Amino acid sequence: MLYPRTQEWGTYRNPAPQFVRARKRQPTGVIDWWHRIVEAASFRAWVRRQAQKIPVDILSGTVVLSPSGDESMPIESYLDRVVDQTYWSHVTDAASVAAFQRDEDPDALISAEALPENSSLLDFKSFAREYPEKLFPLIDKLRIEFQELFIEYYLLEKSQYFMAKVHGQIQTRIWQNLRIIEQAVGSMIVLGTNPGADILRPILIKAGVETTEYGSLTDMILLYAKTQSYAAVAKQFGSPVPAVRKIFRPVIAQLLESKTLREAAVGSYLRSLTHQSSLTGAGLSKRCRARLSRVRKFKFVAPPSDDSPLLNFGTVSSLHSQPWNMFEISSEHRMNQIFPVLKSNGKKLFGKKSAQIFAPVDSNGELELGYILARTNPPALARTLTRVRGISEMSATYTDEGALIEAVTVPHEDVQKIIDKHSIPVQNDLEVNQFVEILTGDAARYCGTVTEILGDAVSIEVIFPSGRQFIVRADRTAVKLLTDEPHKRAFWGSRL
Repeated sequence: MLYPRTQEWGTYRNPAPQFVRARKRQPTGVIDWWHRIVEAASFRAWVRRQAQKIPVDILSGTVVLSPSGDESMPIESYLDRVVDQTYWSHVTDAASVAAFQRDEDPDALISAEALPENSSLLDFKSFAREYPEKLFPLIDKLRIEFQELFIEYYLLEKSQYFMAKVHGQIQTRIWQNLRIIEQAVGSMIVLGTNPGADILRPILIKAGVETTEYGSLTDMILLYAKTQSYAAVAKQFGSPVPAVRKIFRPVIAQLLESKTLREAAVGSYLRSLTHQSSLTGAGLSKRCRARLSRVRKFKFVAPPSDDSPLLNFGTVSSLHSQPWNMFEISSEHRMNQIFPVLKSNGKKLFGKKSAQIFAPVDSNGELELGYILARTNPPALARTLTRVRGISEMSATYTDEGALIEAVTVPHEDVQKIIDKHSIPVQNDLEVNQFVEILTGDAARYCGTVTEILGDAVSIEVIFPSGRQFIVRADRTAVKLLTDEPHKRAFWGSRL
């Protein structure tokens, strides 16, 4: 994450800042510090400034490594040795200089998702796909809203920006919650889903925090895990309510910083237990409950599926068995740039005339056939495709003077065989109460129940355990029918 600079380059204060709005030419605060790094020009320049803090023999050009002066080494060798140990740690915390320089959006956000310190030791996305039977029992132990955040981020692969929108929270809070969820799941893997005194007490004794002025910390944690109430713990141990929280907080910080895995796991476990909890009653704080109830229903649109390599314009039945023309593209223009232009500008090119364009691509986004195939009625209209930037020319034979003799075409029967091998989105025959997965739009990958048939579209209701709700108006080609049993339905698909 990015930290504001204080008097010394090596000294930082930690705000709550997992997202920093990075505006170019903004010369204050964190951004001023960021620009200093960008303009540092090289690792070596920064380390030379650091080298001013160590003894240097100017005449010999060496760094004195011991107080007696017996140990020394050339300054260049010293710089090479320390550069990766000092400067790099600060640069990685500032994300990627190259990524920042490539960013042309003045309102772009530097996301904590991309920072090295946010990477988990466990790849939850792969783990969820490969071992769902092991992961979901752990997720079930989380709070309801944490379960939803985990599934949306790691299984449905939604962005933090989208999640902040639908959860009614700022992105920083989403990031913080994801970190706590990661730590909580990790602690359950290490300690079990419900660690008892036989597990916690030896770890806390070894960490030196088991004994408090009001009694055993292990007993306090176990009682809090059972009651979710500081007041109940305070009453049992004869302490003021605020004192329990004051005992927990420094212990959590100490354990989380521990280099011992099991101690860090206990810190993560206790942090997940007490996060956003009420200071006076049981459960979550009033502010947290109010925030969770703030957003209840969202409406989305799922447009027609755009996965088809076949584009149709006008009455394509009038084309009959007309052959297809072949068009070449310039090497610097990939199909992921050209195809959206063809979709959006096809009607301008062909007007009310009939036309078809077929351009299947491989996994690398390159043309599978090496050409864009197209046919129109009248046939000469196909040449208008060369007006599209990136489409260089139509395959044809020419005279020595460059006059067109004849276009090179492919019989429709041969092209149709290729079209049949590609999955062209079709309109599903849907009924009310059927369970479907949404394929396009912002709500893609969520699953819900069909509530209404609206001609070529359907209305889908996505229900969340917390009470949130999505209403999605989807084209019939933008949904996939699922055949799960009703009692297993969930917003991410099917329960195990």
